[in-house]
Amino acid sequence: RRHLQAPPTQHNSSSQERPPASMKTNTAIIASVACNAILCIGLVAMTMGSSNNLQSAVAAKAMTRSFSRAMTPAPTFRSAVAQAYCEEVVDPENNVKYEAMSFLNSFTRPDMEAQVNYMIQNGLIPCVEFDKTGTTFREHSSMPGYYDGRYWTMWKLPMFGATDASSVMAEVDECKANNPDSFIRILGFDNIKQVQCMGFLVARPGQ
Repeated sequence: RRHLQAPPTQHNSSSQERPPASMKTNTAIIASVACNAILCIGLVAMTMGSSNNLQSAVAAKAMTRSFSRAMTPAPTFRSAVAQAYCEEVVDPENNVKYEAMSFLNSFTRPDMEAQVNYMIQNGLIPCVEFDKTGTTFREHSSMPGYYDGRYWTMWKLPMFGATDASSVMAEVDECKANNPDSFIRILGFDNIKQVQCMGFLVARPGQ
């Protein structure tokens, strides 16, 4: 008696050897994370190395500077400015400043005439004033904002009809002859706004 046997079932070898898709995805993610981690570690190492090099360079430069200063001290920009400040500003007795133009070099006669012509060309009214003190001070009151010496004595009247500097400088010369021990200045007034717009010193006592 023969027994019939069923033929063996053939399995698909390709389905057994091919890994599932989820495994491939997980492998790709792990590889990407590993690469990113390696890159981050490399960047941190490079940053730390460059900072250490920079600190060492700065320290070496500072040591060199301190050594050079200790051996051969050189004048710095700050010391030059401080020296100029001491020479030009700190002497309050012999170097008092009057208005902004007193910080420039002393005006010559042509410089004064040029300033007066500028006043007249811009519609300002020249005026000559004089004062023996020449500075503000506090004598008659100590209330906040009060100062004596703000207003000087006017020489004659404002020169409304002046057309050039010659007539104004003639009045300056006459004022100087009558007040040799006074400070003399020329002011420029705006007759519309009723304010002083510019002014400069033209004579000191004894000049």
